[in-house]
Amino acid sequence: MCLCEGLRPIATRTQLFVLQHPRERQHPFGTARIARLLLPQAQIAVPYAGWADDLRCELPVPAGTAVLFPHRDAVDLAALPAAERPPALVVLDGTWAHARRLYRDNAWLQRLRHVRLHPDAPSNYRIRKEPQRDFVSTIEAIVHALRILEPENERTGALLELFDRMIDRQILHLDVAPRHGRSRRKRQRPSRRLPPVLGSDDLVVVYAESSMPGGDPDAARELVQWTAVRLRDGAVFDEVIRPRGPLPAAAHLGHMGLTAAALASGHDRSVAAARFAAFADGAALLAWTKTAFEWGAEFVHGRATAVLKTAYCNLRNRRASYLEDVVAREGLQPIAVACRGRAQQRLGNAAAVAHWLRAQHEVAVAAAFR
Repeated sequence: MCLCEGLRPIATRTQLFVLQHPRERQHPFGTARIARLLLPQAQIAVPYAGWADDLRCELPVPAGTAVLFPHRDAVDLAALPAAERPPALVVLDGTWAHARRLYRDNAWLQRLRHVRLHPDAPSNYRIRKEPQRDFVSTIEAIVHALRILEPENERTGALLELFDRMIDRQILHLDVAPRHGRSRRKRQRPSRRLPPVLGSDDLVVVYAESSMPGGDPDAARELVQWTAVRLRDGAVFDEVIRPRGPLPAAAHLGHMGLTAAALASGHDRSVAAARFAAFADGAALLAWTKTAFEWGAEFVHGRATAVLKTAYCNLRNRRASYLEDVVAREGLQPIAVACRGRAQQRLGNAAAVAHWLRAQHEVAVAAAFR
C-alpha cells in the first residue's frame, strides 16, 4: 500500500523523538512511519529487549524536553504559558500496553516533564481500538501537540490527511479482499506445560537480594545476599556478599533485614560463588523470578535453570501476581529455612511453590504414561 504520492516534508520548530516498541515497527497499521516520511525533525528510535529483556534506550534530548504521556501528574499541554512550553517532545509509539512498558523500562523518561493532551474529538483510528475516548494514535498525538506548540504552522494538517488516506485504503482493502475464514495458530507453548527440569532429582531453590550502591537509583544494582535451599534434604546456603561499591542506604538495609556490619564483613563475590558451587554441586536451580539468575550470574553459570513464576503462570493459565499471593492462593505452607533477613520468608515461600510445582509435574508425567 503506497502512500508516497505528493508528499512534501513539513518543517517544525519542535524537535520530536519517537520511542517505538519493537513490535510496532512492522505493524501494517502503524502511524509513526508518517512522521518518518513527513517530519525531518522527527527521530525514531527502536529499542530491542535482547537477553536482558528490557527496552532501555536513552535518547539525547535537549533541556526542557517533555514526554507526552497520560501520567497522573502530567500537565495539559494547551494550559502551559507560551514561555513554558517544551522545545522538544518524546512520544511513545505502540499499543498502550507497549507504551506503558517503554515508560517503565526507561527511567530517564520519568525524570522529564510530563504533558498530556485533551483532544476535542475521539481518534479517527477506525481499524484499531483505543482504550479511552481521549487516547489517540501516535500521529494524531503529534499533530495535536504541534497545533498547540506551533499554531502558525498550517501544514501539520497534511499529516492527518495522509493518516486518513492510510485508514481509508486499508478499509477498502478489507472490503474487497477475499475472506478465507480464521485459522487458529497452534500455541507455541501449551498453557499447562511445566519445565522438564522439575523432574530432576536434585533441585536447589535460590533467592537473591540486590541493592543500589549508596542508594543511587541510577547505579547498577549489586548482589549483596545469595541464599538457597536444597529440596531433597532441606540443606540451606546463606551468604552475605561484601559490596564492591558503597553500602546500600539505611532504609534499604532495613527493608532487606540486613545490617551494614553484616555487609561489611561479608564474603567476596567470587569466594561466595565458589562456596555455592560446592554446595549445589550438579543441581539444577529454581528461582521465583529470573532477576535472581541475572544478579547472580557467576552462581548460575553452566547450570540448568527454571523460573517458578513462569511455570506457575503456564500451569494455571493466569497471572501469578506476588509470590506471597501464590502461596496463599494455593494453600501452601512455607518451608522453614534458616537465613538472615527477609530472605528467610522469601526463600521459604519459593521453596513451597517449588515443591508444589514438582508434585504437579509428577502427576502430569504419570498421566502421560497411562
